[in-house]
Amino acid sequence: MTLFKELILISLGKREGFSRRLNEADWISLYTEAQRQAIGGILLDGVEKVIASGEDKPKFLMQWISLVLALENRNRLLNARCKEITKVFNELGLRSCVLKGQGVARLYPNPLRRQCGDIDLWVEGNRDDIYTTLKARWKVGDTVIHHADVEIFKDTPTEIHFIPSFTYSPFVYRKYKKFFKKCGDRQFANYNESVGFACPTPDFNAVYSLMHIFHHVLHEGIGLRQLLDYYFILKSLAKEQRVQVFEEMRHLGLAKFAEAVMYVEQQMFGLEPEFLLCKPDGKTGRRLLEEIELAGNFGKYDKRYQHVDRKSRMDVYLHNVKRNFVFFKFAPSEVLWAPIWKPCHFVWRKIKGYS
Repeated sequence: MTLFKELILISLGKREGFSRRLNEADWISLYTEAQRQAIGGILLDGVEKVIASGEDKPKFLMQWISLVLALENRNRLLNARCKEITKVFNELGLRSCVLKGQGVARLYPNPLRRQCGDIDLWVEGNRDDIYTTLKARWKVGDTVIHHADVEIFKDTPTEIHFIPSFTYSPFVYRKYKKFFKKCGDRQFANYNESVGFACPTPDFNAVYSLMHIFHHVLHEGIGLRQLLDYYFILKSLAKEQRVQVFEEMRHLGLAKFAEAVMYVEQQMFGLEPEFLLCKPDGKTGRRLLEEIELAGNFGKYDKRYQHVDRKSRMDVYLHNVKRNFVFFKFAPSEVLWAPIWKPCHFVWRKIKGYS
């Protein structure tokens, strides 16, 4: 991981070059890990820097460049789709806010090189009314407690969020909902004319994005792409906002997890002390980093999943319940509530008639 970490720091402008001359096997290892962690676009910046300073070119450099050019075109398409979908919901009388993705990309030095995915749009209103609106106009797929998969564009997967995130504990979930209700108006009003859509304010983003990372760590795994997003979110926060943000995290039961994330931000991205939200916890942070290295982006490369039939809900459920006990120290409430919440959520979806 040493050379990979060096490439990250070179790409972020925190290091001039590698600690030694690279051979072809080194380049292959770097390229493979960049794909596993879904940060190949950003790391190409570092590759270009070291080649310009005299490092030998990897044989597959053109392949790496072609993938990034395709990524840049994909980001342009997603930016256009975010603008279109915002206009669609505005015409329906519904305000919206683009979560994660294209909103976070704007914080990057080179936004088009951030690895993109689908569109996550938070729409103002209550779940039942939004769901009815969606069903009347588009094909609605999987619908869960916080969002629905909706086919609005043929070329762009879209999730319409009723709320930005959720938690397994019903007691903490109430706190989440109060937080979203308190912050919602500012997010929907944070419209940017230059891009044509609203995206979260820095202080909201710092809390919400940690929720998102936290959920995916427990649900399937997380990669460095989301932690790199969080690096730029932390850098965007005003000094006076950091204490308030961490207090909000403490109230929402995220403080221990935040300490682990701060460790990863320092270790992998060289986050300066003045941007930390709290003191890093090395013990839980190292455990989180081990999971990131093992599982890759959204847990897609987790070899511990090889024996699990991903098409079987029961197999995935039992695997996740067992796996989650690894995180008991910084998420005891979530770990204990997850086995109860998941079957209850399944029944609730059937009662509501959600697919």
